Amino acid sequence: MKVVSLALHPVVVSRRYGTVIAQQGGKAKKSVAKSYFYFVEVKTDNGLTGWGEMSDIDFDKLPKNVADYADALAAFMKGRNPFDLQKLHHDISEHFDIADDSLARAAACALDMAMYDLIGKYAKRPVYDLLGGAVRKDVVISWVAYIREELDLLRDEIRERVKQGFRAFKLKVGVDIDLDEKRLALTREVAGRDAIIKVDANAGWSVKEAPRNIRRLHKYQLAGVETPVPREDPADIAAVRKQVDVPILEHVGNLEYALALIKAKAIDVMNISLSGAGGLFPARQIVALAQAARIGVLVGSTVELGPGTLAQLHFAATIPNLTLPSDLIGPGMYTDDVLVRPLQYQRGRLAIPRGIGLGENMDRQKMRELKF
Repeated sequence: MKVVSLALHPVVVSRRYGTVIAQQGGKAKKSVAKSYFYFVEVKTDNGLTGWGEMSDIDFDKLPKNVADYADALAAFMKGRNPFDLQKLHHDISEHFDIADDSLARAAACALDMAMYDLIGKYAKRPVYDLLGGAVRKDVVISWVAYIREELDLLRDEIRERVKQGFRAFKLKVGVDIDLDEKRLALTREVAGRDAIIKVDANAGWSVKEAPRNIRRLHKYQLAGVETPVPREDPADIAAVRKQVDVPILEHVGNLEYALALIKAKAIDVMNISLSGAGGLFPARQIVALAQAARIGVLVGSTVELGPGTLAQLHFAATIPNLTLPSDLIGPGMYTDDVLVRPLQYQRGRLAIPRGIGLGENMDRQKMRELKF
């Protein structure tokens, strides 16, 4: 089985509301109203088609010439055997700067995802079987509530999700601690005392501010605090962890950073996403390291559409140390999707797909309608 062609399908989809998060220094980032995607379609000489998703690409990082970019990816992939994942990722590391280039990392993830989809279809097995087999039938999802000053809007959002069966939430914080506390108090009130609530400061706090802010917010029974301070120096994260009684969570995209966090005793849970790691193959390596270090895992998100969420679900299915609800909210946050059968939440959970490969079919008509 060899790759004979690759095509890119550009798609833009609106979010249900403009989303705002903090950034380093405690300022709010610009609101995001819509997301840009490339769907990678890879065909082989035996008639199979595999799909990958480049998720939520920064508009400023979009290639100036899509045709040239597609040709470059096609040239890179042509003739490859989808089973040769080790060589694929070696060559990716040689040709792409996935550590510092978000577009390259998204492309690596999409190519990896398409190869797994092809292998699954060839073997007539779901992708999770290629990763060692599933240890669960579904994944608990934490609904992510972004920063909004209007408390009534947050109240309506949490009420709606509680009615739908969600029992876990993540609040974006880090810009205004007074507002953060009001939003957290409201969420606890509406969601109930048994709800799992974590917060994500997106590096908005300083090392001095973070312990004080965490202790202030912990009166609402936090299940975890994600990225409380800038993540470049694990010693800074460790300094915060030593001063609080709340689990500290951090995004981990490669083995080197995972090992640095472990050595510094900086975290309790690794947030691992396929887009952040560059695909299923490297993400599973990070999970193995977390297991060895007795550190928990949650599946993070780049706010994927349906296909990317499918890949994340196959990944989550194989993680024994999945210790906190995962953040796969894309199917609920976007106003449209490109799957023939869009994913549906059931009591705040997403079921592990059971079909071969990624498990669902792409809607080509919908991709044409959403093309940018």
